Amino acid sequence: MISETNKRIAKNTIFLYIRTFVSMLISLYTSRKILEALGISDFGILNVVGGVISMLTFLNGSMSVATQRFLTFELGRNDKKSYNRTFNMSLIIHLGLATIVLIAAETIGLWFVNTYLNIPDWRMIAANWVYQASVLSTILGIVQTPYHASIVSHEHMYIYAYVGLGESFGKLFLVLLLIVYPYDRLIFWGFVMFAFQFLIAIIYRVYCGRKFPECKIHLKWDKTIFNSMAKFTGWNMFGTIAWLLKDQGVNILMNIFGGPVANAARGVANQIAGAINGLTGGFQSAVNPQITKRYAACESGAMCKLLCESSKISYLLLLFIALPVMMEIDFILELWLVEVPPMASLFTCIIIIEALFGVLGTPMITSLMATGNIKWYQIIVGSSLLFIVPVAYLLLKIGYPIVTALIVSALFILLGDVLRLIFCKKQIGLSLRKYVTSVVFPITAVTILSSVLPFFIHYNMIEGWTRFLLSTFVTIISVAIFTYFIGLTLTERSFIVNAILPKLKDFIHIKR
Repeated sequence: MISETNKRIAKNTIFLYIRTFVSMLISLYTSRKILEALGISDFGILNVVGGVISMLTFLNGSMSVATQRFLTFELGRNDKKSYNRTFNMSLIIHLGLATIVLIAAETIGLWFVNTYLNIPDWRMIAANWVYQASVLSTILGIVQTPYHASIVSHEHMYIYAYVGLGESFGKLFLVLLLIVYPYDRLIFWGFVMFAFQFLIAIIYRVYCGRKFPECKIHLKWDKTIFNSMAKFTGWNMFGTIAWLLKDQGVNILMNIFGGPVANAARGVANQIAGAINGLTGGFQSAVNPQITKRYAACESGAMCKLLCESSKISYLLLLFIALPVMMEIDFILELWLVEVPPMASLFTCIIIIEALFGVLGTPMITSLMATGNIKWYQIIVGSSLLFIVPVAYLLLKIGYPIVTALIVSALFILLGDVLRLIFCKKQIGLSLRKYVTSVVFPITAVTILSSVLPFFIHYNMIEGWTRFLLSTFVTIISVAIFTYFIGLTLTERSFIVNAILPKLKDFIHIKR
């Protein structure tokens, strides 16, 4: 018999998966139009300038994880009063963080954009305007964090599905406006996206106010909760800084050694990888609250089981799309973009491989965060990630190609997964042998076996629509067959047949 928890995970997964799939299709089209409307240089400026303000939000990144963890933990204990105190304390903290980021952005960040970034002189004014739009969007995102965390902790994923679909179609409309806009399109895009995000923020706030009584605002300082969240945030901040240096540090290195063209290529690659990775994000978003709640309920065995299952399924879901895309990436980019940035196809494949490594680590991160004991985890894993930028810099400095930075990043992400496994064994009792036999072996076998026939087709046919359609079809079927018979256990197959398929049929019936 399928538990109510598994049914809820299946329902939330379907909502988020359908939303993400539609959003991915729209995102791929709009990304092409944005690149077409802005041009390679302005598109690269948009990516690198937006990255600078992201680097200033490292404290909010740590605080967001703490907010999500503490709110979900209180729901796992079924303590609504404590939930309300935690929600309001997190709201106060995020308002303070927004103020700090605003000050830093208008001083250090502004100085960095105008002093160190490789931006043509004639586009500096536009770059500064886009930077200001990014600052406003970032401040909005910070104060919105407790509301997002509340929706996730209550597992009301359908609101993300509906609003997400509206957001995608709204962005499509804005892109069409961008194409016909007669003035500076880079500035227009920055500020119109801020206005759009502001509207979405209002929707989420109204929803939380009406659906969750425990999210009522009573801004009262709670020293005990603040100390607990501050301690957690303090140790988590180290890991957050490492992640920001990994993402934005590599982005800046590529700007220094390759200029805006390299940033444009990475921007295109990130758009594709992000759209693909988003398909597994729906599943992980549905599972993560349950991992934390099971720890809060002292069900460590069930949590470890869910960790292994979600790691494997997340990887296999990503493989369904990642493998066919990597097989035909050159054809896809030529079909998708009017002007393909140099090295975009190679960048995309490496970033997708990094995403496959990274998706395995997400359930482990959630499990370790649930314990609240993250001091040495963040010190060890964060320190390993901090080596990415200096190692990549040294290799680029002595003459290695620009793609080296992405390869170094992917290898260190894999190392991070290994280190997380060791900490999961120590802190939550995860069996390394069980993880290897139930996760590593199945996904390795599925990856290798499902690649054989598609590779044969790819290298023995001329590029074109015939190879693209045949290769994609064969790849998806191969992954599906080997996943079902090798990747999944009998229990997991039963879960798909008895839980996911009926929910999917119900969803389709409702839409009709």
